[in-house]
Amino acid sequence: MSSFDEPERDCPLCPRLVDYLGQARFAHADWHNAPVPAFGPLDARLLIVGLAPGMRGANRTGRPFTGDHAGDLLYETLGRFGFTAGAYGADPDDRLSLIDCLDSWV
Repeated sequence: MSSFDEPERDCPLCPRLVDYLGQARFAHADWHNAPVPAFGPLDARLLIVGLAPGMRGANRTGRPFTGDHAGDLLYETLGRFGFTAGAYGADPDDRLSLIDCLDSWV
């Protein structure tokens, strides 16, 4: 299995993102409001790449495509093709796991 470094919660490399997350943390202090770690095995053969965490989805929950309509569609479809175990409940504690599939953001 390969590995890579996840960005730190307060990564300073993108000033625009730092400003945005500061505003989001102020408005929604109980949300994740930080870079969202990849979800799934790093050696997966299927990679799903999102362009940015959804404000009320991944930014709120801390898991890619979780808590918004995109996640509803994505995880249902992945399940139909055998890439999930457990049930998607739009919550990072729903016990959903990915099989040979990795979700990440760029």
